Amino acid sequence: MTEPAVPDTAPDVEPDMTVDNRGRGCASGIARVQRALEDLSDGAVLVVRSTDRRAKQEYPRLAEQTPHELLAIESERGRLLRNEYATYLRIGRE
Repeated sequence: MTEPAVPDTAPDVEPDMTVDNRGRGCASGIARVQRALEDLSDGAVLVVRSTDRRAKQEYPRLAEQTPHELLAIESERGRLLRNEYATYLRIGRE
């Protein structure tokens, strides 16, 4: 079974909130994203910036397990030869 392809370019939408988790540990990063998901209303767009290479696995899994829609995950080479990721999620409420 193949996983659905995740778009790798930013959608043409203005984000309602950005969470900058670049350089943060996993636990504090997750807590910040959870707070943002709770604060945003249905249809809002959240961008999560991170340096965690697991973003390409974790955020698609989050979208599968919640009503949130994964719009894209951009990847680019950042400082110090590490990748930086920008994950775009559209908030969904059941």
